Amino acid sequence: MSNILKKTGNITRVIACAVFKPALEYLHLEDRYPDLRLTYLPSDLHLRSQGLEKRLLKEIAAAKRRNERIICLCGECFPGIDDFCQRHTVIKVPGHYCYEMLLGSERFRQLIDEKAGTYFLEKDLILNFKEYCMVPLELHDEEMRKYCFERYQRLLYVRQPADPDLVPQASELAEFLELSLEIRDADYSHLEKKLIELL
Repeated sequence: MSNILKKTGNITRVIACAVFKPALEYLHLEDRYPDLRLTYLPSDLHLRSQGLEKRLLKEIAAAKRRNERIICLCGECFPGIDDFCQRHTVIKVPGHYCYEMLLGSERFRQLIDEKAGTYFLEKDLILNFKEYCMVPLELHDEEMRKYCFERYQRLLYVRQPADPDLVPQASELAEFLELSLEIRDADYSHLEKKLIELL
């Protein structure tokens, strides 16, 4: 925790997408920083950007009532989230995408550059692909699958240390979408560095 927080005893509230829960638990930030509190937002709110904005605003208001310093750990999950955070005096962890934060910006860019048309997966998306993608995008329909995924060449599963064995399910998705599957392990050092700088 920063010297300022140690001196004042103020609580810092990190409001994070639940996608980051395995990473934050792995980093043991609450053990390392006693004045830190974590709040997780359901990841399915990404399906409803207005719902995500309203829920985030609700959590910000609650944290402000407790006189907490607030950090937002989300990607650009709804339009204008950076301006939104600035308006509400919330510190946003830099990063456009959750995958960028889980892999590190440089590695993420390398993966994008090496093969155009990369569709990223992580545990939550693999486990909830039917709810998040299959049903709303009507992917059971071959024409809809082609329309949605014709620009993609591969699925890239960003595997986190606490993940169960999801390779069989990821392989099934790749076969269903007629894409190749590649696996990369998450690297939390980038996210850890950014969070510690803000804490």
